[in-house]
Amino acid sequence: MAARGSPPPSPGWQEPRRSARLLFQRVAAAMPAAADGGDVPGYHCNECQKDIKHLSSFQEHQRIHTGERPFQCQVCRKRFTRCADLIKHRLVHSDRRPHRCRACGKRFKLPGDLVKHGKVHSAEAPFTCETCGKHFKRTSCLIKHLRIHTEEKPFPCLHCGKRFKWEASVKEHQRIHSGEKPFRCDACSKRFTHFSTFLQHKRMHQNRRQFRCQDCAQAFNHKSNLLKHQRKVHG
Repeated sequence: MAARGSPPPSPGWQEPRRSARLLFQRVAAAMPAAADGGDVPGYHCNECQKDIKHLSSFQEHQRIHTGERPFQCQVCRKRFTRCADLIKHRLVHSDRRPHRCRACGKRFKLPGDLVKHGKVHSAEAPFTCETCGKHFKRTSCLIKHLRIHTEEKPFPCLHCGKRFKWEASVKEHQRIHSGEKPFRCDACSKRFTHFSTFLQHKRMHQNRRQFRCQDCAQAFNHKSNLLKHQRKVHG
């Protein structure tokens, strides 16, 4: 009981006690499952009917239902349900990339990212598009590809409402509204909004003519110039 004249406890002070009390009640309710002596191992979650063997795992699982996030990042204050997730997150604020690809030497912060990257060096492509039969190494690549067939555009521009199939496209588009031009030509200091336009401009300085006409072997430094040539000369 609080001393007379002292201010009432703040909601932030009460919340950990409330969460701990709720967790204790859930553990107590789950304990009979461990004492039955039947086939049910450990602790039984009354929320989702899942059976969990160890108390520590059961306590961690209950945070899914309570919404409790007791582990907080001291840099950005983001909170996590599991300590393991906080440890992984800390790498975001670090320059350490301890996981190295043996094939190409590229380094990664998380072991899962290294595993995903390893598929780049593998011929395996187990994810197949049912519409066109094209194969992909990752489910994320297949999901992006499916938007070509569905015409789904889930990423809207917050400024003008225009929608895009890919997140990278809407980020690039938004530079039109912000005026940002992150790509700078080292030869003439001209700046560009889009990376593709920047590459086209660089070819002008390099005089590279990598787009060759298959009919007359004339070469161009821009694909658009090749297409114009083909329409005008070869019909």
